Amino acid sequence: MSGSGGRPPGPPRRPPHRSEPERAIPALRDLIDYIVRQLVDGPGAFQIRARRRGRTVVLRLSVEPDQLGKVIGREGKIARAMRTMLSIAAIRYGVHASLTIDDQIERTTRQEPAVN
Repeated sequence: MSGSGGRPPGPPRRPPHRSEPERAIPALRDLIDYIVRQLVDGPGAFQIRARRRGRTVVLRLSVEPDQLGKVIGREGKIARAMRTMLSIAAIRYGVHASLTIDDQIERTTRQEPAVN
């Protein structure tokens, strides 16, 4: 073996990730948004809410009841894959992430201003 220290040459070591939960929230939310848009019929069929608990980002995905099967997948395979991708992406920001999925979309009724 050549080089000092008796170690074989390899890829350069990366510095440890700093915890950046404030930057992680929009990035992780966008990741889930992109994935779910590919699965459901229409952008109004789901909502994503995110909050931070220390170094953990908690995402809550609410989906229309008739679209829930598309997001969860057979035997939960799609949901599991989304959680795996979310966890991998969270590592880049030095945080942990969790995803819950439900069918409880909050309906907000906004009063639109009257147009004469």
